[in-house]
Amino acid sequence: MVAATVPGPPDVVWRLITDWERQGEWMLEARDFVVTSAHREGTGVEAEATVRIGGISTRDRIRVTGWNPPRRLSLEHVGWVSGSGDLLLIPAGARETRVVWREALCAPRLGPLGWLGPVGWLGLLLFRPLMRRIFRRDLRVLADVVARA
Repeated sequence: MVAATVPGPPDVVWRLITDWERQGEWMLEARDFVVTSAHREGTGVEAEATVRIGGISTRDRIRVTGWNPPRRLSLEHVGWVSGSGDLLLIPAGARETRVVWREALCAPRLGPLGWLGPVGWLGLLLFRPLMRRIFRRDLRVLADVVARA
């Protein structure tokens, strides 16, 4: 989990984090966002993006599992890496928002071989500090994007 206070009200932050094709402006490890569901708002929205972390690129697919504007966005990773994520937006004064970002990721699958087992678990464990640094950086960049909005 990482958290930061950004200089804008929750409705502005919400608009930016749910503008799917523009997420790469603040989530710098990701690019080529595409909404794949018929609808763009609410529970059930599906999207995918290319994500590169630690020299490994993958196409990450997500499905929105919780939609409570402008307070909480919950999602499920349904691609090679599975797990869940939450972005919680908490008003912090008249014109600021506390953003709390939590990701719980599971080891990748290898087709019919199933889970990577201890190797996948160890890989995620080793990537955890790197991912935390990346997500903190993303929140700093989000704060800049919010300030310009």
